[in-house]
Amino acid sequence: MAFRIRDVRGVRMRAPGPDYWRGFLKQAADAQATGRFQFSPPWRTVYAKEVESALVRVQLADGTVGWGEATCPIAPEVICTLVNGFISEVARHQPFAAPDTLVDMLYDAQRCRGYLAGHYQDAVAALDIALHDALARRAGCPVNELFAAKARASQPCYLSGARAPTREERIELLHRWSAEATTAVKIFLRGSLDADLEEFTALQDAVPSISWWAGDALWTFHEPAVAVRARHSFGQLAAKWLECPMLPEDLAGHMALREAPGAPIALGEHFRTALQAAPWLDSGAVQILQPDIGRTGFVMGRRMLEHASGRHIAVTPHMGGALDVMQAATLHFAASIAASDLPCEYQAGLAGRIPTALRSDWTLGHDGLLIPETPGLGVHVDEDAIQEFIVS
Repeated sequence: MAFRIRDVRGVRMRAPGPDYWRGFLKQAADAQATGRFQFSPPWRTVYAKEVESALVRVQLADGTVGWGEATCPIAPEVICTLVNGFISEVARHQPFAAPDTLVDMLYDAQRCRGYLAGHYQDAVAALDIALHDALARRAGCPVNELFAAKARASQPCYLSGARAPTREERIELLHRWSAEATTAVKIFLRGSLDADLEEFTALQDAVPSISWWAGDALWTFHEPAVAVRARHSFGQLAAKWLECPMLPEDLAGHMALREAPGAPIALGEHFRTALQAAPWLDSGAVQILQPDIGRTGFVMGRRMLEHASGRHIAVTPHMGGALDVMQAATLHFAASIAASDLPCEYQAGLAGRIPTALRSDWTLGHDGLLIPETPGLGVHVDEDAIQEFIVS
């Protein structure tokens, strides 16, 4: 796992096709919007109108090339500035015993300035993924085999949201998904509990072929009484978990919610480092940990996994808005968790967006995504074809 970096650079990407939400995001008449970004109350999170991302290319001293990607759909150009400037200058030509050594050096370099999360750590995560891709290519094995012997031939997955404008179209989408691939889905909730419960129940009744259901509140049930009722109600509907119920800073609120009965509490996409996740894991506020590998990289993701495993907390990664490189990294991480029987999130609408430039060896079937034998992540980047999608 030792290496030296000859070259590293980041590029901002824009992928053609429909936006991330495919009409499901409801734009309020008075909601703020710009040419590039949009809001959808009561969600507080900003979303991009087009699919954007940041890819990182690393070349080792022996010439081996690897690719990484951050989960950064908003302002990915910041990732590129960090990678092409500071990170490139301090990381190139130095000997490192393993990716952990470099990740720790970059964390130490900026910790006293408070860069403990956000875009800086996302840039480190993208570099981490690129390094693991290169190291696995050099070793001639898939990335997951760097961590553990191959445990299975496929990785079970669940559809990330039923993204369509109307309920009829969402039902049609779920029927098609269950017929062609998996029978598991996570539904996005809008923050109006009664309406969310009605929608969840209607979809369950309309698509009985889906046997595995979860709900993602996107941090909207921040009032304690509403959160308690939501957890109980989704538990009654046999939801596998209630994801991100309260605000991401509210550790005390999640600890109190943990005492209420109902669906298990799942979260973790806002964590960048194991240090950030530790208080949540130690307190018992989370029952299912969901690290986002495009924000943690493999190093911090596996440290979170080790911490959670020591406290008997289940782990399955979050898969946010990014393209095939980050998706493959997430699936390799999930495939390396031999003890987990939880499916992994899958962003079907973002996979294969630019097949001429990003060709993935991952294929989807009824048993999940087949884990490729290809060395590295299993994604081939055509450096000529990719030029069309780079935003300068």
